[in-house]
Amino acid sequence: MIIRTITFPVRLTYGTTKLAAKGGYKAGRASARGTYKAGRLLGYGRMLGVGLGVGIGLLVAPTSGAELRDKLKGQWADRQGAGSDDEIAARVRDTLAESPRTWHLPQPEVEVVAGTAILTGSAPHATGKEDLESAAAAVAGVVQVDSQLVVGALDAGADT
Repeated sequence: MIIRTITFPVRLTYGTTKLAAKGGYKAGRASARGTYKAGRLLGYGRMLGVGLGVGIGLLVAPTSGAELRDKLKGQWADRQGAGSDDEIAARVRDTLAESPRTWHLPQPEVEVVAGTAILTGSAPHATGKEDLESAAAAVAGVVQVDSQLVVGALDAGADT
């Protein structure tokens, strides 16, 4: 995998150069001058720069292509089939726990009935309540949100 990653920019540059030479050859009817002009038109330095940029991008990518494809397939499957109310409720809980706007807030109780997400519990402020509601509404399969969140009230024994 590492060897492919390192050799990819070289192969890309070689293939692009070869394509430019073929194009120049055919355009100039086998004249060296036509080949030279085609190479100059595309720019060998630019082709090398693109190849190096792609190679560096592959080296510093946060995930592999296979992991990214699997993640996208999972998200697509979530969008396609909403699933049962219990599955939707689990996705709402996961979304609230992982969302950058809601992970730090007290997590509400979530129940889903016929696509309606019912949120019960407390929120520290009105903005937090709105963030919880909008994050729950964004989950695939949620038709509407019935918010029974109380602003400012702290549950006795709740972990914050």
